[in-house]
Amino acid sequence: MPSLEPAEITAGRLHLRPWRPYDIDAVYEACQDPEIGRWTRVPTPYGHQHAEDFVARQAPAAWANGTGASFAVVDATTEQLLASVALVDITEQGDAELGYWCAAPARGQGVTSQAVATVTRWGFGALGLDRIGWRALVGNTASLRVAEKCGFTLEGTLRHAVVSADGRRLDCWVGSRLADDPPPPDDPRR
Repeated sequence: MPSLEPAEITAGRLHLRPWRPYDIDAVYEACQDPEIGRWTRVPTPYGHQHAEDFVARQAPAAWANGTGASFAVVDATTEQLLASVALVDITEQGDAELGYWCAAPARGQGVTSQAVATVTRWGFGALGLDRIGWRALVGNTASLRVAEKCGFTLEGTLRHAVVSADGRRLDCWVGSRLADDPPPPDDPRR
């Protein structure tokens, strides 16, 4: 895959940008929240070295090898970290998977929905993607609400598709959004 040029996008009060070294402490703090550990694949317990590895190695490597576009979602004025949104497993055939988490203080404010909608539009436009997939552990209704609000279609449940850190097999919901799907009803561009 050709490398991706790291992008910066401003969307209202949000600024989406590549991760920077000074984000390490904020990522570490956000990932201490048990809800992030419960619903995502971040390591649990989440150590400072995990944040360093993600910010300094994993995220830049994905941009460089063209397989991922990971954004820090920050307040456009204060630069406070609010969330993480990424397109991962980007293929030459135009597919990608969407992943996201929201820092506890930013929840319930529409941050994640706005960031996901922004990255989805960017993926279809700038990257020319055809399909963006989404998955969440069964029970993660907050993630399901974000995906549906952003125009993703719930396609079903994959049974025992995820192995937890403690070895348990868990079910997950799966869905997608296609480039030619109509925009969601509350999409401001409609």
